[in-house]
This record gives sequence, C-alpha cells and structure tokens, in this order.
Amino acid sequence: MDIDMIKYIKEFTDERYLNKKEVMYRLPAPLTINDFWPTLLEHRKQKSIETIFEDQRDRHFWFVLTEEIRKRLELIENEATKNTFSFVDKQTQHEAILNALIDEAFFSSVIEGAFSTKKKTAEMINKKLKPKDKSEQMILNNYFALEYILENLSAPIDEYMILKIYNIVTENTLAPDDIVEKYRNDYVYVMNNMGDRVIYQPPHHSQVQNLINELVAFINTDDGQHPIIKACIIHFYFVYIHPFFDGNGRTARAISYMYLLKNGYNFFKFFSISSVINSEKQKYYKALKDTEDYEADLTYFIDFYSRMILNSIARIEEKFAKEFHKKVIQVFLDRQNIALTKRQRKFIEFSIRSNKHIISIEEYQKKFKVSYETARTDLNHLTEYGLLKKSKQGKKYIYRLADYNEISAMLEE
Repeated sequence: MDIDMIKYIKEFTDERYLNKKEVMYRLPAPLTINDFWPTLLEHRKQKSIETIFEDQRDRHFWFVLTEEIRKRLELIENEATKNTFSFVDKQTQHEAILNALIDEAFFSSVIEGAFSTKKKTAEMINKKLKPKDKSEQMILNNYFALEYILENLSAPIDEYMILKIYNIVTENTLAPDDIVEKYRNDYVYVMNNMGDRVIYQPPHHSQVQNLINELVAFINTDDGQHPIIKACIIHFYFVYIHPFFDGNGRTARAISYMYLLKNGYNFFKFFSISSVINSEKQKYYKALKDTEDYEADLTYFIDFYSRMILNSIARIEEKFAKEFHKKVIQVFLDRQNIALTKRQRKFIEFSIRSNKHIISIEEYQKKFKVSYETARTDLNHLTEYGLLKKSKQGKKYIYRLADYNEISAMLEE
C-alpha cells in the first residue's frame, strides 16, 4: 500500500472520523475518493465492533473505538471516579442539581421546537405555576419525567419504564391523531428543518414491538461494553426505531440519562446534556444522519456524543469552580473579620463571573467610574488582605485575583 494511502487512512480513522464527502474535499492529488473510500471503509470495518442491532437493509450497526474516543472515555472515567464535585457543599450541590433539571427540561423541549425562556421555565417550576401553552407544558413534562427518573433509579429500564417516561413527557401535548394506546400504528416520516423533504423513514410500525423488545434486552444485558458507548447506542437506536409519532427525542434523552445514572455516573445529575445538544443541534442531527447514510457506522454518533459529554463536564466544572471561589473568599473574609466595600465586592463578583482575573488601576477606574487614587486604594487594600496579587507589567502595576487554592492555603495558615 502506498505510504500516502496509509497516512490518510490513519488520519481519517483515528484522528478525524469524517464521512465520505468530507474526506473527498481533503484528499490530495492524485488520490481520488473512488479509489480511497473503499479502502478506508474496509480498514474501519476491520477495526470495528459489531452491535446486535440491524438497520433497514439488514446491516448490523457497528462502530470503531478510535484513539480520540478512547481518550474521551478515559477522561470521562476520571471525572466519574475522582468525585469532582465533592468540594462543593450540599446546599450548592442541591441547587446545581435543580438548575440542571431545569436546564435539561428546557433545552430538551427547545430541541423539539418549544418556545419559551429559561427564566420563565425556572419561575414556572419553582413557583409551581400552571403551563400557559403547549411549549410550557412540554417543558414541565420533561421536568416531571426527570424527577420521576431520580425517584426511581432502583427500577429496571424495561418496557413499562419506557412507556411511563413517554407518557409523562407527552401528557397534554399530543395532537389527537398522535395519541395511541402503545406504539405508533402507522407510517411516520422525519422531515428536514423546512418541512419540505423527507430525510428519514423509520421502520414499519409492525416491527416496533420486536425492536423495542430487542432494545430492552440490550439495555439489561451485561455485555461488557463501556456504559458511555452503550448509552450512545441506546440513544441512537431508540430514535432510529422512532416508536411514537411524537416525543421520541425527549424520551430517548431521558432513557439514556437514566441508564448513565443507574451505572454510577452520578455527576450527570449536575449538568444538562440537552443544553449542549441544542447549541450543536445541526451536528447532532448530522451525526444521526451520517450513521444512517454511511454503511450503518455508529462511530459518527458516538464520536459526537462523547465529545458532547466532555464539553458538558467542562462547563459545569467551570461553573462549580466559580461557586467555590466565591464561597472560599466569603469564608476567608468572615474569619479575618474583613468588611469589603460594595464596590470591592462587585469587582470580585465580576472577576469570578467573567473569568477576568487580571485588572489594572486604569481599567478599575474606568469600570467603576472613580478617580485614579480611589481605584488604586481599593486594589491595594484587596492586595493587603491577600485577595489580590500585585505585579509590575512594563511601567504599570496589574492586579490578579487569588485563585481558590491560594485562598484555601491562607485559611490553613
């Protein structure tokens, strides 16, 4: 095999798992996609793991554990075992879980076309208000479904659980024609965003019961697969079956969420996967479509899903770090009996919230509309307390907010 062929086979398997069209645009002359793609596909299949599920052309879904996916799984495992959020007090953890449930309820509905705001969602849930329209009903239903899951983590994920979650997420939101006794009893089509073209036709409705039976058996079989990989497959295959006329995406996300929690990934309580999916909605749908279009290759979806989980973890860790930073500063101030001015408190809150931990006297002066001398005095007092670190940059002084490790060290002195 030509050395260039080997190089690009490795690149487009382990480094960047791209589809046929994407690979075509990146191949150098004289390599052509018609010559290269069959070889690449064969290489991928030789490295692949086959699932028990088949597509509508009787091809087994399969995936490759690429180097990138393996790295992400290792990072996710590290987060699961090191108890990242243990440094946060119980009250903050409780608030974070509630906020995550609200976020998940909101964004999982927005993905499916609901119109509302996070502020309205939080108010409706916290004040137990009645939903005013279908969008608010969808969001509230999602919240109730997530609460139900947290209250029933000891229960199996069986057909009863799937139908229960579906009934909760769709209560009072279905059109009359979409209401069925159990599963859909007719054809269904998935349209594009414009609603003018069919992009996917799920399996015939007569097959749904058997396919759900297979999925339930898969969920409850210990086959040695990594739980994150298995959650990806569960999510994908449920959407692929499309057992209902409406509510499939919301139910799929809820089931995969429950599966991960049941398998010990408790940190999923602290963040919303759907918030990341919503911000990358086109990539989410593309990953689903690529799996269908390119030889039943699930790697596209697993690659997206694992990256999405890491992004979610990074976001919530940053959020928790900010909360901890604020709390450790408050503990330090209380113990030292230090009373900051309102302006100094605003500065610290702004620095933590915005991740802008470095400021000059001139910047402080401009932000708070005070004189140069007042700005310098404020910053120097914070430096004397140990909350800021002062250094010289060129001809002027800059001030850096002490991180929570530095403040924690002062508390131990």
